[in-house]
Amino acid sequence: MQKSKNWIWQEPKWPDFHYDVKQVLSDLNTLLPLIGAFEMSCKILATDVLLDAQVQVLAEDAIETSAIEGEMLRHSSVRASIQKKLGLPLKHDDSNLYTDSIVDMLLDVRQNAVHPLTEQMIFAWHAALFPTGYSGLHKIHVGRYRGTEDMHIVSGAIGKEKIHYIAPPQSHLQEDMNQCLFWINQDKDIHPILKAGIAHLWLIMIHPFDDGNGRISRAVTDYVLTKHFPLLMHYISLSKQVSLDRKGYYLVLEASGKQGLDITLWLQWFLQIVTAAINTSHWCIDQVLYKTQFWHQHQHTPINMRQQKVMNLLLEYGKKFEGGMTTRKYASLNKCSKVTASRDLSDLEHKKMLQKQLGGGRSTRYDIKDLFDDALPLNS
Repeated sequence: MQKSKNWIWQEPKWPDFHYDVKQVLSDLNTLLPLIGAFEMSCKILATDVLLDAQVQVLAEDAIETSAIEGEMLRHSSVRASIQKKLGLPLKHDDSNLYTDSIVDMLLDVRQNAVHPLTEQMIFAWHAALFPTGYSGLHKIHVGRYRGTEDMHIVSGAIGKEKIHYIAPPQSHLQEDMNQCLFWINQDKDIHPILKAGIAHLWLIMIHPFDDGNGRISRAVTDYVLTKHFPLLMHYISLSKQVSLDRKGYYLVLEASGKQGLDITLWLQWFLQIVTAAINTSHWCIDQVLYKTQFWHQHQHTPINMRQQKVMNLLLEYGKKFEGGMTTRKYASLNKCSKVTASRDLSDLEHKKMLQKQLGGGRSTRYDIKDLFDDALPLNS
């Protein structure tokens, strides 16, 4: 593997990043009114609606930031950890060491944004990602910078590796990290959203840890944004949007590591991700509000546990639950017979909680019954 190529940290003026101000500010000025409108919407919502939305967003953040790195967490375990940490009622504790640790980290990132960012804070977040001291089967340096081995980001079979990036040597790490942390804590001449994007890229390019660099970089991004937009960051998940465009994320990072100190492309991509995260959270809060209204309207409608489980699922995903609910899906979700599933679904339709889709094909498909189609539900 050759090191003749100039990586971003080998540029003579590293880390003096620059970007096309006109292009970037145009995207930023489009984003800022969305943030204002979103925060205004949050301020007028009931506390229980916002808390439900916060739990949902934190769960997505924990799951997706791990999924980007190839680690899968159970949704039920993550939600249980969040409910415990927030002091919410918990019917069944399905949490584990890993989900407790990552939820601790995500909450700590937001709660400590009032303080300057320190090396100790980042080390603590890193230790929370690897509570056993191992990444998979490999023991790693946890809560401290990586060892003396060269850090190569590669893909492909042995002997045919493609080098995506070579990080700075370990001898540069302390100086690079000191400079980065000082800039995050001191520079007030740049808009905080751009600062968050630059901090993310800067940390990825330093690649200070054996593993978990992406997750730590995203945590620092959340920290910077929370410092300036605390209300916003309670209810949006940047990690989810990065996960949805994982290929684009790695492509733009790879390009940024090779193309000098002009980071215009990266910042434009980052602003698009923040915009998408806000739009997604708008949808999430709308769903939570609709779910609250729905159960209020149907508070006296008697249904069984199977029906309640399916209704909550449909209300959580809304129109994103593709294909509607069918007898087969219902039976699979509840581990019951198709006869029972068919009877339950017909009962939910009769009680005006579900409605049949038009043109549903061979199988009858059901959607949530719109709250405003009819006046009141049946009570029997």
